[in-house]
Amino acid sequence: MERSFSNDALPLHDLILRSFRQRDALFHLVLATYRVELTGVLSRAAKTGFELGDANTVIDLADQIASAARAVDLTAIRKDALSLRTFASAAQDGGEQEEGKVLLAGLRLIDRILDEAKERAKAAEPSTPLVLN
Repeated sequence: MERSFSNDALPLHDLILRSFRQRDALFHLVLATYRVELTGVLSRAAKTGFELGDANTVIDLADQIASAARAVDLTAIRKDALSLRTFASAAQDGGEQEEGKVLLAGLRLIDRILDEAKERAKAAEPSTPLVLN
């Protein structure tokens, strides 16, 4: 038996289809947002040292970045985020040496996200048409 849907369901279907089409763009936007947050935390920590709760914030951001990267198959970003999480966990009990490792791992992750964004923007640029004389 064939099931028919009312015309009221069609806008919902269109919304779902558009959402799936824009999924990658949304995850890249989320990654950019997390990158900005991570940059802020690490920048302040580099100037004034890690404060109570900073390692937890970095761990949370690393988890979120790893999750978003996994959703859009960005393996290198996910790997760097998990590495940052490991260093931030160690920094909770460590000292300045462990905090330095967090800063380096964080910078590596930030660079990786920026590089991915540049590659994505470059791929989205229309190619220059050939001009025939």
